[in-house]
Amino acid sequence: MKLKSIIACGLLLLGVGAATTSCEDMFTAENSLVTTDLAPKDTLYQMMGIVKRMQKLADRTVLLGEIRADLVEVDPLHASADIQELGNNNVSLSNAYNKPADYYAVINSCNIYLANVDTMRYAQGTRKYFEKEVCAAKCFRAWCYLELVKNYGSVPFVTEPVDDSDQAEDIVASGQKGDMKTILDFCIQDLQKYPYMDENNELRQAYGDKSYGGVRYRDIFLPVRALLAELYLWRASYTDNQQDYINAIRMYHDYFTFPKEEISTENRAVAWMDRDLNRSLTDAYLNYFSSSSRYNAGILPLDTTAYYGTVTDVRAVFNSQYSNKYYPAVVPSQRIKNISKKQDYCAYNYEIGLADTLYGSHDANNFREKIEEGDLRLSSVFGTYSNFRESQYNSDVNPLQYSINKYMGAGGSDIRVAYIPLFRNNILYLHLAEALNRAGFPETAFAVLAYGLSYYTLNNRDIISQDEFDRLCEIKSYGFTSQEPMYADNAELFAKTNGSFVIWDSNTFGMLDKSTSQMGTYQRRGGNSIQVGIHSLGSGDTEYNKKYYLDDSVTIASMYANYPTPNLVLQEVPVLDETSTAEDSLNYQNVINANLEADSLYQVALVKTDSLRRAYLSTDAAVRAKRQAHVAQLILDEEALEGMFEGVRFYDIMRYQMQDKKGGQNIGATITLPAYIEEKYEALGTDKMTGKPWYLPLPTR
Repeated sequence: MKLKSIIACGLLLLGVGAATTSCEDMFTAENSLVTTDLAPKDTLYQMMGIVKRMQKLADRTVLLGEIRADLVEVDPLHASADIQELGNNNVSLSNAYNKPADYYAVINSCNIYLANVDTMRYAQGTRKYFEKEVCAAKCFRAWCYLELVKNYGSVPFVTEPVDDSDQAEDIVASGQKGDMKTILDFCIQDLQKYPYMDENNELRQAYGDKSYGGVRYRDIFLPVRALLAELYLWRASYTDNQQDYINAIRMYHDYFTFPKEEISTENRAVAWMDRDLNRSLTDAYLNYFSSSSRYNAGILPLDTTAYYGTVTDVRAVFNSQYSNKYYPAVVPSQRIKNISKKQDYCAYNYEIGLADTLYGSHDANNFREKIEEGDLRLSSVFGTYSNFRESQYNSDVNPLQYSINKYMGAGGSDIRVAYIPLFRNNILYLHLAEALNRAGFPETAFAVLAYGLSYYTLNNRDIISQDEFDRLCEIKSYGFTSQEPMYADNAELFAKTNGSFVIWDSNTFGMLDKSTSQMGTYQRRGGNSIQVGIHSLGSGDTEYNKKYYLDDSVTIASMYANYPTPNLVLQEVPVLDETSTAEDSLNYQNVINANLEADSLYQVALVKTDSLRRAYLSTDAAVRAKRQAHVAQLILDEEALEGMFEGVRFYDIMRYQMQDKKGGQNIGATITLPAYIEEKYEALGTDKMTGKPWYLPLPTR
């Protein structure tokens, strides 16, 4: 992808007049964007200069969050020494991916821009001329600081321009650092005014409507509500501040539901199309990773060949290519294969008046590929192919090719990817589920996984209890999605729900009605932006899956004990004829009544035992706590299934560790997982993470 028409302009400014500081310094003062006379054209060039600096962070945005975790295995024979250090989570100061100076180069560019731009210049009316650029610079700065504290714990915190190398050296030498709370406090406050504005995507600068390689200029910039939601989630995880979880929920809601810019999960699933659930696949899932950037909340645009500018080597790390002799540096681990295959694939089929719920086999021999057992997303994004033609002529190349299709893109095998997502929308939906669960809304969090959020889900009392619905109504948005037309006839409900989290416009957010449709030919219900449970993207019709429970197994067992299914033993009905007496007639009626009562009790018990994934027990505080712990595990698994190989896994586990400590500022240098996560890791593989460091070593100069 060529963005020369904009980004190359920034290169002119970046390439001249740079201060002469060592590139090995942790904090560099290298910057040529120092001017106090910014014309509109200058601000455009400076924005693109900041984007150009952001491009250098592309590789580590993925690799630092993925290779240090447990979903990939590093090939020690074919991975670089730097990649091997990441895989061992033993990163040296000289590691190519341990360069905080690159983050500070962006931060300093933003600081210089914000210190010199005319923030009070008005264009027309009350709109400030450079408001979008100011918002963009603050978002880039906040994103960089979030990445720094995730990777280093505490770092130098600077919000003013650094103009020379002596000033930079003094900052590093002082040893003063900000921890996650200190830095996120500032970043959240710095962005606080923007969610109140009556714009969402339009708060991002567009510089025209053109796009290149499926990347729109607007998508280069971060949506402020999505970024703020992430900042709140991380601060809540660090401090256990419940109000921060609520604020994160509010921000995610307002980002997804902003009028005329609504963002749904969509139904781009990989699914079985045959009744045996092992022969015929349809795969729309890879559309999420096509050349279009529509499924992402902000991207880093990159050039696809080094001749034109900055490229990323992420594709070569994960995929077989000619340049690496078809030996990728990493491959999927046994851990992700185990997480994937233990899922229960469910298909709801309705044919000729008969509903049939089908479940996939757990015999790997029934599948062409063993990774097709369970959830199908791994089989969609990971492929193994013969490389016979290449290997028969060259013994140095791998006879097999491995492909992580999330990074395939277009073009030949050695073409680089055109962008790296900063946030992907479906991952943000899972982070919303995480915030909901931690804030005491496990039923709604489970709904994100199993049903998708919509008017129809939130108003189904088998899914969201009245207690949880009422508390959700207390989470008010900033007023941009204020009313639901389906409530218009109920004044009391209309007033209670007005401007709250439960507003997911039914004219926009629809669902698939599978109750009268054949497999794969579902009808729409409500708006055209389809919401599905994220788990359904790889595990079938999760809303009908009786093996995917809201509660943990212990609670489920106790529910079966409380609601035992009675044996339906019916008495033999006596035969009445002309010789029968009045007593015989009375006995006949008593038997009929007894059988009817027994059958009624049997049916009631069946309904109760069939409703164990339902929400009717949520008002019990003890059950809710158990439910939250169980849903937390489901979300963690789902974050692995949906986010595998995208650079989010290490940070997901870090947040869970912080949350478990109820005040994660005490997080130490080694990884000690919460018991419920550690148990799952022990069961799923041998490559446990205990004892490895959380943070990278921070350079001292």
